[in-house]
Amino acid sequence: MADSETSPAIATAYRAIEAVWGIESARVIAGLARLVHDLGHAEELAQDALVAALEQWPDSGVPDNPGAWLMAVGKRRAIDLIRRNDRLERKQAKLARDLETDAVTAVPDADAGDDDDIGDDLLRLVFTACHPVLSTEARVALTLRLIGGLTTDEIARAFLASESTIAQRIVRAKRTLADARVRFEVPSGDELGRRLPSVLEVIYLVFNEGYSATAGQDWMRPDLCADALRLGRILAELMPAEPEVHGLVALLEIQASRLRARTGPTGEPILLLDQNRGRWDHMLIRRGLAALARAERHGPAYGPYALQAAIAACHARAVTPEDTDWQRIAALYERLAYLTPSPIVELNRAVALSMAYGPATGLELVDQLMDDPSLRDYHLLPTVRGDLLSRLGRPVEARKEFERAAALTRNERERTLLMDRARGLPDTGSPTSGMSVRERPRGTAADRLDRAPP
Repeated sequence: MADSETSPAIATAYRAIEAVWGIESARVIAGLARLVHDLGHAEELAQDALVAALEQWPDSGVPDNPGAWLMAVGKRRAIDLIRRNDRLERKQAKLARDLETDAVTAVPDADAGDDDDIGDDLLRLVFTACHPVLSTEARVALTLRLIGGLTTDEIARAFLASESTIAQRIVRAKRTLADARVRFEVPSGDELGRRLPSVLEVIYLVFNEGYSATAGQDWMRPDLCADALRLGRILAELMPAEPEVHGLVALLEIQASRLRARTGPTGEPILLLDQNRGRWDHMLIRRGLAALARAERHGPAYGPYALQAAIAACHARAVTPEDTDWQRIAALYERLAYLTPSPIVELNRAVALSMAYGPATGLELVDQLMDDPSLRDYHLLPTVRGDLLSRLGRPVEARKEFERAAALTRNERERTLLMDRARGLPDTGSPTSGMSVRERPRGTAADRLDRAPP
């Protein structure tokens, strides 16, 4: 146990290690998986490297290239593993020599593989975890765990599932991949197309967790957004004729354009209709609109991701909140609900309807969702309902909904926002007549990506 004088330094080192691990873990696991050809072993080796960092860095300090340090330690552990595995016979000696050579070289820059359409370890990791021997749910959960570094709890919240269910999926997925001896590679031909929907869903959900963090003190996790956007761009280069790949990239580019405007000076959330649109990244908007145009050229009709990108484009093209074409957004959500029926899509459609035709119209649809079991613990349902009730001049009911939403969310910034909204409502009220729809809404749910369960 460290004494009281050194404890602050150790605590600082542990915080640094936690930050480094959040950034580097996916790349370390992906690099080790390419070498040992087993996701379970790769994750164990990466965890061994993390343990070594926890033991050494508090005394030695964080190295200049922590990712390379973790990779080197992981490779040394891999050498020991290979040497202990008699079943590899002659292959073990050759692979061990290769690893020994690699272990003393610098880890390539994280973006070094961008010019090689299949030369990215992270992309290989995604396609391996999305192998058809796994169920769709297991593919997405495993890749979120390995690529995004999400905890099982965070994945469970994204899926609207229990934590134990997600944990079992991940364990079974690793075992299945190991038993099937799945190769660590990007597939080709028809196999590439069969695995694509799961890969797109994984990238989408990783970005989603970064855009609106499930839990913790931060409203966003921009590192996850950056990883997802990078993977999406790589995939678009790999599959240039696939409209939904471009649709997903368009969605992520446009959503990412708002990141700087989504928080205030102290990290507090700023909702869509309150954002300073001058802070939106217009280069990312242009990239997103160009990707959406590519999706249109390669497909006869919008797919689910291109539809969401078209919705995001409506916001991006609006110079002011009042310029937003909410009727078009509502129509696009109707098409999305037809293609991918989901209570969460319906919830977002209710928001659009409320903005286009008045809060009473939106509330009618929201009330139909109140008994849906998949939304029972979903905090955005009472959030949206509270917003609509507030706009209808029913503050007492609205306060109860905001308080319920605050109790359900695991994100501290969002909880504060919801409690502030509850406290800001008057004690009594009556339905408001003659008030413009645009004078009251705060965009509570309009700035969120859909979290539709796979």
